[in-house]
Amino acid sequence: MKKLVTLIVIIGGLTVAGCGLRGDLERPPPAWGGPEQAQDAS
Repeated sequence: MKKLVTLIVIIGGLTVAGCGLRGDLERPPPAWGGPEQAQDAS
């Protein structure tokens, strides 16, 4: 039983690890203010 649970956890982890974005990530625009204000803050 313990081996079955371990196998299910491993398969679930590999399935989740395979999901995701590939390549360069794009930053979202700021929630408030303009893009020029976001540049000043950093």
